[in-house]
Amino acid sequence: MALHPAAARAILAILMTGLCRVGVAQEAVATPPSPAEAPLSVTAPLPVATATPLPADSPVSSPKAIQKLASEGKLQEALMAADQYLETNSQDGTVLFLKAKILTKLGKTDDAITVLEGMTERFPEMVTPYNNLAALYSAKGRLDDARKTLEMALMVQPNYATAYENLADLYLALARQSYAHALKLDPNNKTLKAKADKLN
Repeated sequence: MALHPAAARAILAILMTGLCRVGVAQEAVATPPSPAEAPLSVTAPLPVATATPLPADSPVSSPKAIQKLASEGKLQEALMAADQYLETNSQDGTVLFLKAKILTKLGKTDDAITVLEGMTERFPEMVTPYNNLAALYSAKGRLDDARKTLEMALMVQPNYATAYENLADLYLALARQSYAHALKLDPNNKTLKAKADKLN
């Protein structure tokens, strides 16, 4: 059943309050540590400054330089710098994750999903990509995919409190949606209404 756009936005709003709450924690993995999780603007792309193409002979940017460009709102430049860097450092999970966040801010959600999905396969020990991937799935109404992704995060890191919270929020959103649908089919059912009211 297709998810109504308003319902998708409501579910996203619930998830986004928890999906990226971790502000400074980083993961210890074999690849370079993933960056701290940060909120993803999946509902509205940030303003984009006019990009200046990188000179062909310019040195490959560092992760810090790419982050600086992104922080300054120079998203197109940051994306080009990330791609350039990844040509010679394809195993850098930090920059791949940063690229996914830049793509999301640019409104290129499908591309961001592709990057994050690839990360969960190449770097399954990193939990932050699962979190952000679940947020993007939710924004597209792919709630079951979001649920599975959060469950995978918990398999990777069983003590990941944020993923438990996000999963609870997702189940709550699904419950509200189901009760609302049931009430449309049986509007006079007082038991249903009482249960629905408890969740609101």
